[in-house]
Amino acid sequence: MKSLLSCIALLAGFCLAADSPYGVCAHLQRWEYDRASEELKLMKAGGIDHVRFDLDWDALETAPGVWNFDKMDSLAAMARENGIRILPILAYDVKWATPAWKHLPEFLNYVETAVRRYGDVMPCVEIWNEPNLPGFWRGKPSGTEYASLLVPAYRKIKELNPGITVAYGGTSLIPLDYIEESFKAGAAQAMDVMCIHPYRCNEMPEEYLPSDLAALRKLMDQYGAGDKPVWFSEMGYSTVERLPYLSLLLPRLFAALEMEPQKTTCVIFRDAGYRYDSEGLGFRIQDELPSLKAVRPIALKELKRLAAGTDTLLVLPDNESFPSEFLPDLIGYLRRGGRVLSPGGLPLYFDLRRDESGALRKIQVNEKYMKELHLGWYTFWTRPGTPEKLAEQEFAEPYATGMASLPVNGFRFFDRANPAAEDRFEPVLYGRSGDFRGVTAGVYHFDSDLKGKIAVCGNLNPGVPEKKQAEFLPRTMLIAFASGVERIYWYSFRSTERSRFDGEAHFGIVRNNLAPKDAYHAYRTLSELHPAGSSRPELRSDGTLYIANWKTPGNVPAAAVWNIAGERAVRLKIKSGRLTAVHDHLGREVKLSPENSVLTFSASPGILYFSGVEL
Repeated sequence: MKSLLSCIALLAGFCLAADSPYGVCAHLQRWEYDRASEELKLMKAGGIDHVRFDLDWDALETAPGVWNFDKMDSLAAMARENGIRILPILAYDVKWATPAWKHLPEFLNYVETAVRRYGDVMPCVEIWNEPNLPGFWRGKPSGTEYASLLVPAYRKIKELNPGITVAYGGTSLIPLDYIEESFKAGAAQAMDVMCIHPYRCNEMPEEYLPSDLAALRKLMDQYGAGDKPVWFSEMGYSTVERLPYLSLLLPRLFAALEMEPQKTTCVIFRDAGYRYDSEGLGFRIQDELPSLKAVRPIALKELKRLAAGTDTLLVLPDNESFPSEFLPDLIGYLRRGGRVLSPGGLPLYFDLRRDESGALRKIQVNEKYMKELHLGWYTFWTRPGTPEKLAEQEFAEPYATGMASLPVNGFRFFDRANPAAEDRFEPVLYGRSGDFRGVTAGVYHFDSDLKGKIAVCGNLNPGVPEKKQAEFLPRTMLIAFASGVERIYWYSFRSTERSRFDGEAHFGIVRNNLAPKDAYHAYRTLSELHPAGSSRPELRSDGTLYIANWKTPGNVPAAAVWNIAGERAVRLKIKSGRLTAVHDHLGREVKLSPENSVLTFSASPGILYFSGVEL
C-alpha cells in the first residue's frame, strides 16, 4: 500500500520532495551525526521527505574567514542519497560578531557562503530559530530587531538565487504582537513562508489550533502576506515521564491551606463550551489524593455562585490557562474566602478568549492578571540571575519530614511581588541551583481585599504517554492541513533520553537506539494514506467526533474519523465511493464492512482511516 511521492530530479538522481508536507526536525549536525545515515533512511521509510536542523554559524566558520565544511558536506551527500531535502536554520552567532543583528556584514557573509555551497539540497532556508525567546535571540526579543536581520538576509539570498524559499524564523508558539511588530518593520515582505512552533503542551490539538491559525492568517492578510504559506517548522509532544511529585506535594499544600483531604470536596471545572477541564491529559486530583471526600464538577458560569468554605477547594487545570471573562467571578470567590489550588505552572498565564467569529483562542498574557490575584512570579527570562535549570527541589520547614528532595522538570518561581501588606506568602517547596534558592510551590494567605487562599505549584508536567503522542501526531497534522498549513516539521525524530525527567529529551518519534515509537508508525501511516499531492482535508466536527475527507493524487476519496472523548459508537453513511480498506492510526488493518452504505463502528482518540470513500 506504499504510495510515497517520488520523481526524478535533474541533480544526481535526487528525489524531489518540494511539494511534500512531511518533515521532521533532527540534530543531525550535532549529537546525531554518528548515526545520521541510518536516521535518514529511517525517515524516508516513514514517509518523511524534509529534515530541518541548525546550520550553526560557529560550526561552519570556526574563526574569521576560516570555514569547515566537512560535516555539512557529508550530511548533504547523505540527504541526496536518501532523497530528503534539508531546511537549514541560518542562525546564532560567533564570538567576534554577537549579537548577529548588530553585525550584519559578517552574518550576511555566512548566509552567502551557506547558500552558494548547499543551494541544491536546501531549496528553502529559515532565518533564525524562535527569535521571540531571549535565549535564542541573545537578548531581549524585538520584532523590529528581527526584521532588521531578516530583511537584508532575504535580499541577499534572492540576489544569489531567486528560487530559494526564505522562511520567517519559526516563533515559539504564535506571538501575534511580536509578529505584527516585525511585520510593521518589513518582515511580511521579506519572507516566502511564515513559520511557527505552535506547541500545545498539555492540550489536545483540537482545542485552539484552528482558531490560532485563523488569527495568524488574519494578521498576515492585514500586512499583505495572506497568500504566503504557513509551515510548522516545529511541532510535537514530549513523552517524558510525568514527575511523581503531586502525591507528595499535595498533602503538604493541604496542610498549608489548613485543610484535610478526607474532609474536602474538590470542585473542578468541566465546561464543554469552553473546552475547559481541570483534569487534563495527565492530571486527576483523585489519583493524587485518593482520600478526598468528594470531587464535584461545575461549569464556569457556576463559579459566580460557588459557596466558599474551609471544606471546599476549587481546582484549576495544570495548563496555565483561564478565561478572563470569568476572572471577576474567580476574584469574587476569593473575596468570599474561597480556597484555590493551581497544580501546575502559572494560573492565568494564558487567556482563553473568543474572537469576533466566536472561536476560542488561547492568548499568552504573562503577568497581566497576576496583580489582581496578588500573585508574584518570576523565571529566568523575566529576572536576571534566575537559573534556567535546577539541581533539586526540597520541602520547606515544617513540611520536610519524610522527603528530602524532588526531581525537576519545567518550573516557575513565586514570591511576594504583588501581595498586599496584610497578605502572607508561605513557602512549601524550594528549588535549588548552587547558592540560588527560589520557591516553586507555596500558599498565599490573603487578609486584604481578598480573604481566601491560593496554593500554587510552579512545576510543569509537559509530557504525554507514548500512546497519546501517536494519537496526537496525525490528528495535529490533519487539523493543520485542513487549516491551510502546507508543511510540518515534527519535533523531533530521535530522543536523546539523556534524563528521565527532562521533557526536551523525549520528543522523538524514535528512541535513542532508533527503535520506533508508536508515533513513528502513526507518521508513516498518515503519509501513506494522505500522501503528498493529496487535496486539502475538509474537516467537520460535532464537538467530540471529527471527520476529515480528502482526495489522494489519483482522485480517490479517503477519510479519517476520530473521537476526542474516549470510545463512541458511530453510524456514518458513505457519501460516495467504494470502501477498499480500513486501517487504524498505526497502520493495522481493521475488518469493517458497510451495510446499505452505512458504517457502524466505535470511534476513539486513535484515528480510523477509510480508503476509497467519502464520509
